[in-house]
Amino acid sequence: MIGHTERIWLMLIGLTLLGALLGEKGHAGWLLTLTVAILLALKGGIVVDHYMEMRSANQRIRNILRLFVMLIPILVIFIHSWGEDIRRLTTLD
Repeated sequence: MIGHTERIWLMLIGLTLLGALLGEKGHAGWLLTLTVAILLALKGGIVVDHYMEMRSANQRIRNILRLFVMLIPILVIFIHSWGEDIRRLTTLD
């Protein structure tokens, strides 16, 4: 019998495989970027709530971790939007 933790783990594996499939088969663009950002946010939230057991932790610590988890998808969208400008600013060409 599969328990709750195993179902959560299988869901994380499934989301990871979906992300890999999209990376291989998806067409670069906003739809793919937003999908990847959503997958990152979902997976990060699941890890924080279920595996780090932050549901019962101090609310301030939980909020800090949730903000960190949301920062990554925001950075993915930011890089998609201004990636060329960032590349120009950070290269020696």
